[in-house]
Amino acid sequence: MGFSGLQSLITDIEAQPGWQARRQFGQVVEYWPKAVGYVVARQTKPASIQRHVLYVTVANASWAQTLTLERRRILHKLNRLITLPLEDIRFSSAKWHAKPVRIEQPVSDWVRKHPSYVGHPSHERETTTDTTTAPKQEHTKTPEEAYALWVTIKKTQQKYQEICPECQCACPPGEIARWRMCALCIVKTWK
Repeated sequence: MGFSGLQSLITDIEAQPGWQARRQFGQVVEYWPKAVGYVVARQTKPASIQRHVLYVTVANASWAQTLTLERRRILHKLNRLITLPLEDIRFSSAKWHAKPVRIEQPVSDWVRKHPSYVGHPSHERETTTDTTTAPKQEHTKTPEEAYALWVTIKKTQQKYQEICPECQCACPPGEIARWRMCALCIVKTWK
């Protein structure tokens, strides 16, 4: 009995029925904006596939009604793009989660420079001249001083961070705005 390659192992696992359903849902999520258009895609989100029926959450009841009338056209477009065809689509606004209301806080320069910062129109007009929001970068002489400076910076950063609803850890507000959870939690859902 010899060892099989990693690609062979992955192919065998993906051939199992449970993985085919996951692959089908992944394809639906990938091709959804092409099937419905990007304007509609912002107001909708594929939620699950059960017994060859796609369930989609929508922003409100008006979207649900409108898209229900268009479901055959959407289904036809979507089935041309995915490998396993769907039989029907159901739209509902019951599980649509609106973005939480955010409390406006002053944004310091180091928060704006963080790669995950999305920005907000009211923040762009704001200028930060307050030097107490972020500690000045100093040259340290010992590892203890460097650690103390790092702790001060981290404590200051946490004042402006939001709590991830999944893991309850502090994270930059841009991550919550983009994915409704922190980067570590969203990566776990992608696997």
